[in-house]
Amino acid sequence: MADITPGSLLDKVIKEVPNFFKDGIDQLVTGEGEYIRAGEPAGQIAKIGQAVARSYCRQYGADPSAARFGNAARIENSCRPYLDDLDPGEGPAISVPFSGGQCSGTVYRVSGTYRDEGTGGNPSSWGPNNVTGPVTGVVNRPPTGGGAGRRDIWVTSSGGSDVRVFTDAFKSQAGPNVITTITLLSGGPDTCGNPPPVVTQPRPIADPTGPSFRFNPSGDVNIDIDVDVLPDGTINVDIGTGPINVDPFPPDSDGGGGGDGDGPPGDVGEADEDGAEDADEDGNASGCAGENQVLGGLKVDITGIPDSARQYAPGIYRGAGYIYMGAEGKLDQDFGGSMMRDGQFYLPEKNNLTCWEVQANLGYRLRVTPHYRTLEEDGSTTP
Repeated sequence: MADITPGSLLDKVIKEVPNFFKDGIDQLVTGEGEYIRAGEPAGQIAKIGQAVARSYCRQYGADPSAARFGNAARIENSCRPYLDDLDPGEGPAISVPFSGGQCSGTVYRVSGTYRDEGTGGNPSSWGPNNVTGPVTGVVNRPPTGGGAGRRDIWVTSSGGSDVRVFTDAFKSQAGPNVITTITLLSGGPDTCGNPPPVVTQPRPIADPTGPSFRFNPSGDVNIDIDVDVLPDGTINVDIGTGPINVDPFPPDSDGGGGGDGDGPPGDVGEADEDGAEDADEDGNASGCAGENQVLGGLKVDITGIPDSARQYAPGIYRGAGYIYMGAEGKLDQDFGGSMMRDGQFYLPEKNNLTCWEVQANLGYRLRVTPHYRTLEEDGSTTP
């Protein structure tokens, strides 16, 4: 047996890191990326991998705008549960910015507040002013005649002219300008609804540790770790042996997986109707391929739906079940169950898998029909 070296350990850590972020990718639509936050890996390699992933998240949390390399939503989904533990309430928020004001050509009376560091950051009022709807928001603009650092406040409209509601308002803004009240000038009912919701982007959270830190969770692991996030979203990881680059979101090298590549196009095997099983929250459906067979896939029919079911689109259900494929006693989770429709077919992610298991989420009932492919003696699939 070859000696284990720091370099060989780092190589294994690099292979482990994307697994922590994969949770966030596969469950992007469910809003769950819990393993970085709550996972409790037992092995030393996985512990270091989790520490690297958490450092990556802390650096993203310190500067969310730096996620400009195309994976912003995936990073947010993977990291936010962990960042919420560090400083809750600093993640993205979505809300209607104000109520009413959407009738076209209608004159509204608009009032609001702003905050100025020069007055201790306390809110000051502006308005009311007449604005023709639909009212779209409130913005800061430099005064027409100049004035270093000073701003005017304008209410914007898509149906009329923008209206300047406060002149030379403040020198340095301590908080947002907001519209607090909108009423019809005529006093009648405002029947045209509210503006679209606005997303508030994540706010910075100071990294309490820094990109270089000592990691000593146990007597088995006691090292210095350096995690350098690069502009392209990859990271250089160094545990004292020199940096190695890793992409937390590598492309899927399996091209969708499924099969050994020797079968005809579209070959997912034969349905094993006798091996079909029902699954609900009280029990698993499970099975394995027979001798000289491999798993071709699982067809999952939804036979029961709870009243509380949530849908992304008609007939597409959120978090209907949990799906596992692999070998006997060695099953890996397939996160496809996070978004399921009736009759959906799930392909194995790797070649030569043999066993499967499905657990329905609370309130759902699922009918699982496995498909198996028979191999020839040379290992190819029967055409």
